[in-house]
This record gives sequence, structure tokens and C-alpha cells, in this order.
Amino acid sequence: MNLAAWSGVLGTWVSIAAAGVGGYTALQTYNEEVAKMEDARVVQTFALLEMFNSSERLQSRQRVMEAANSDAPLEGHDLWVTLDFFDALQICVERNLCDQDLAVRLFQPYAAPIWSGLGDQITVGRTPSDPNMGEGVQWLASLPAPETAPTVAAEPPEAAPAETPSADETTEPGE
Repeated sequence: MNLAAWSGVLGTWVSIAAAGVGGYTALQTYNEEVAKMEDARVVQTFALLEMFNSSERLQSRQRVMEAANSDAPLEGHDLWVTLDFFDALQICVERNLCDQDLAVRLFQPYAAPIWSGLGDQITVGRTPSDPNMGEGVQWLASLPAPETAPTVAAEPPEAAPAETPSADETTEPGE
């Protein structure tokens, strides 16, 4: 082979190597961006938790939870404040701005009793101008509860395997 042929072969291999390195770099960049997006969803969910625990919402939520647990009618704006929060949470999760698993772990323990205690009152309160009122709390209450991590103490110890007779032993009674 002459110099021109070797130059062509070398150029081809350099191009292949460059494409491989470029592809690997692009894949790494993509993975980093996906990780950043996941982190951003978690951060946004915790920002909603901070809002959820603000003093005004905390007081409203406390009154709503008391009404939900006692089947008492709720007066004032407390229910609307609470329902608006859960509606915003649903939108945040459905638009993939918040992390659903984390949202379920943090907020479902509040949504489920609110929906079970006040669901009928919420449904009756829906109007043609706001037909989706309370949909966020209904949605969150209907999601499956998060799985709890198994604990080591909860697992029963394994029983020792039963001994089996060897091939040369007999198992007939009376021997």
C-alpha cells in the first residue's frame, strides 16, 4: 500500500474513534442532565413541603383535619386553602416538575383522611365554574400508598433444612 492508501485507512479509524468518543461524551452529558432534572423535581417537591408547612396552611390544615376526622361541616376558607394546595401539587407532579414518589410519601398521609372524611362535601361543592375543585386531594388519596422498606427485625429467621437420609440409609419403621 502506498502512503495515500494508509492515509485513508488511518483517517477512517481516527474518524471512527472520534465518533465513539463524541457519542460517549454525549451520553454522559445526557445522563448528567437527567440526574439534574431528577434532582430539580425533588427540590421542587421539598419547596412545596415548605409551603405546605407554612403557618397559615398549617393552621388551615389542622382545622380541615379536625373536620375530616369528626364529620363536622367546615366553615371559612380553610378547606379552599388546603384544596388549592393539593390541586397545585397534582399539576406539579403531572407536568413532571415534582417527584411523584416523594409527593406521595410526604402528602398522602394528609390527603387520604381529608378525602375520606370530606370527599362528599368536596364533591357537592363543585360548581360549573370550578368542576375540578378538590381533584388534587382526590387524586393523591387514590394513589397506591408507598411501599415501606422491609426491616431486618421483621423477617423471620430461616429454619434449618430438614435432614434427609442418604441413599444407603433406610427409612422403614422398625429398623
